[in-house]
Amino acid sequence: MNRIPSQLALFLILAISLSGCEKKAEPVKQQDSPPVATSTVAVSDVRPVGTPDTGFDINRAPVANPQLGKFPYVGLIEGYQRSGGDYNKDVAFDRYEFFDGVKFITVEGRLMTIEAKGKGASAYQVFKTYEALVTGLGGVKVYIGTAARMQELKLAFSDKRHRFPFYSENEMGVYVLRTPEKEIWFEAYVVTEKEGPWPYFLTVIEKQSLEVKAALLPAEEMKRELDAKGHVALYINFDFDKADIRPDSQPIIDEMVKLLKNNPGLNLTVEGHTDNVGAPDYNRRLSDARARSVVAALMARAILASRLKAVGHGQDKPIADNSAEEGRAKNRRVELVKM
Repeated sequence: MNRIPSQLALFLILAISLSGCEKKAEPVKQQDSPPVATSTVAVSDVRPVGTPDTGFDINRAPVANPQLGKFPYVGLIEGYQRSGGDYNKDVAFDRYEFFDGVKFITVEGRLMTIEAKGKGASAYQVFKTYEALVTGLGGVKVYIGTAARMQELKLAFSDKRHRFPFYSENEMGVYVLRTPEKEIWFEAYVVTEKEGPWPYFLTVIEKQSLEVKAALLPAEEMKRELDAKGHVALYINFDFDKADIRPDSQPIIDEMVKLLKNNPGLNLTVEGHTDNVGAPDYNRRLSDARARSVVAALMARAILASRLKAVGHGQDKPIADNSAEEGRAKNRRVELVKM
């Protein structure tokens, strides 16, 4: 009589156990869960590109392989047109500073800046438009914010260009696209003025090395031009916005030393010249500092100071049309003039 209830109890225990297993195997249904975003980028390829302390690190940026059109690769927002202002430029080689929220990143290469005039787009729309374009190609956002962050860090652009006058309310969006062959930087910059609508400036620079196109002028050729014309133009490379002579221009200094040592009766004025990009007074000071830097380099090689004089003319004496980069390159020169 007692065995039947025991068997029944065992059966009930087994049934309850199996029922519990089935419930655990059923998927849990989550209520009101957000849709999951999908991406074609593998998890292992999603990497941080910097830290709050050190800022952006290009070496940690993802490498993309998009189909690119012609430089500058992106256009203007609908309703905006390129102005005819002096800020517009397309140069084969230049230098530009980008702010990443912590520091400046300097990039050299082919550069284009476009002043886009129109109305209707907020600064936020401008930045999000170019963020979408660049990230759509596989690039990344470097920084979006105001210039107030730079002032907090006590930083200032060494070459302001269209970023002058400089207000803490100015806003900028910086992006970069890294491919196996190229490194392309983008900046959308809005200069905040008292009255709108405000234009925005689109700058694109494709990182490249300088292709040296100027041939070395031997001392003998310098002497022939000095005798025939009284002056000779030389193209010496300086650090950007500075008077420091770059190492690749040392052979030119060597030939100048040879010229002066082979002709002890020759006295020279070293004249610095610039193109018309930037403020005239600033260009004059920069050209004077560069001329004095050349004189100092010659004096360091035992050339007497009494044989040399430094003068900076800035942009006042162009020898070519400043409206094109080829002409501006010719105007950025140092001339030796017989005294």
